[in-house]
Amino acid sequence: MLWRVIALTELDSPSVRERLWFLLFAVVLYPSNAWAQNQPTLSGQWSASAMHVQWNIGQWGTACGPRPSGGGSGAGQVTVSQSGSELSISGVGRTWSTTECWEQYPGLARRSHSAGTRGWRNVCKTSDSDPRQATVVTTLSATDDMMSFDETGQYQFVIKGQNCTASVRRTRSLRLVQRQGEAPKTQEKSPESSELPAGIEPTDPSQPKPTSGPCATPGPPARLEVRPARKLMRAGETFTFRASVLDQKGCTLNKRPAWEFVAGSEAASLSANGTITVKPDAKDAEVKLNVSVGGESVDVVIEVVSRDRYEALLAQRGFNEAGESKEAAATTLVSGSVGSKTVVSQGGSDRRITLVAVSGALALAVGVLGLFLVQRRRRQDRARAALALQFVPGAATGLPKRCPTCGRDFFGDEQFCTEDATRLVGGSVPPAASSMPPPPTNKICPICGTQYPGVTEFCGKDGATLVPVN
Repeated sequence: MLWRVIALTELDSPSVRERLWFLLFAVVLYPSNAWAQNQPTLSGQWSASAMHVQWNIGQWGTACGPRPSGGGSGAGQVTVSQSGSELSISGVGRTWSTTECWEQYPGLARRSHSAGTRGWRNVCKTSDSDPRQATVVTTLSATDDMMSFDETGQYQFVIKGQNCTASVRRTRSLRLVQRQGEAPKTQEKSPESSELPAGIEPTDPSQPKPTSGPCATPGPPARLEVRPARKLMRAGETFTFRASVLDQKGCTLNKRPAWEFVAGSEAASLSANGTITVKPDAKDAEVKLNVSVGGESVDVVIEVVSRDRYEALLAQRGFNEAGESKEAAATTLVSGSVGSKTVVSQGGSDRRITLVAVSGALALAVGVLGLFLVQRRRRQDRARAALALQFVPGAATGLPKRCPTCGRDFFGDEQFCTEDATRLVGGSVPPAASSMPPPPTNKICPICGTQYPGVTEFCGKDGATLVPVN
């Protein structure tokens, strides 16, 4: 519409040109400035998510050294201070400004910077003469109550003739908790549940109770769960543990456990909601916290390490990119009562217990099957022996049995000759060897090929039924 007005107007007239310039200023410039001035401040308390870090390693030879990893930050509450068009964000381990890149790579310097009312961008690079070339682009965009952080980095250098290339992307989001200068939101008190055991006080009334579904009527506390069970932290960092009190249906109750130091209180400070802050001058140490609800408790551990060791320990100890272990620390309250101390170990401990149980069950099954097969074989052997005994002459009368091949006598339970495996027959005193005619060999084992006398029925080696020799 504006260009149509310009096209239909006599542009040579000075008064027309003046009016057009005034219209452009009023429509384009003034509303923008007025809108910027009316925006609410971003100063205040914000909740920051854990920084997600994703590395992509290209060529990386052995001369390049350790493969790059980590470089993120944990979740927690931060303080945002706005000065003019720039922001300063402090908390979760460090202070960062919108005038700089998050990456602290050696030799990295800012090359360009742009700032607006709700957007910031920095480009940082190493010098052209630096053999380790790196380029990092950091952006932050914001609305009145949300902010989004995004940083990308490209790294390329050559060491001893080997190419070393990698890229990284870091992202996190921030949500407004309390704006500076505004009154805190009022919260309605939730009534205490008459079913709760003594000693457990309701907290966190800001969490609304469900009005429908399986959790509409919560039961008594049955489980305390704290995540993570172990946390890797550096000096100056702040982290809030996630503690949940659940009923038997797994529904979250609005209960807050009590926190206290077990060991390492000289290296950190602890708040009532499970937020721990490591002192800036803290040395490597192990901090242990006890989390309890109505007499039930579990322990969580914080490993305080130097910045040099932090990256290496992330991979060695099984932590995720935020320095958190995968398992949780939990304790079960039997029937929701106070006084039980059954601690449930999750994650790696559960897997080890399951493996041992499965291995034991398999070993027991194999043993039972082996015993069954042995007993069955013995019963079959006794049955065959009893059947064969019925056809041995003299077996029922107690007379000796004789081998028809070699002439030896047997007085026990033997059924086959121990010398030539010929089936024994009833006999008496063996005749002289010189007067005994040579035994005929008119039968053969169809399996092993051994020949036997005609009176022999079974092979003494494999028990097969003998067949006549053709």
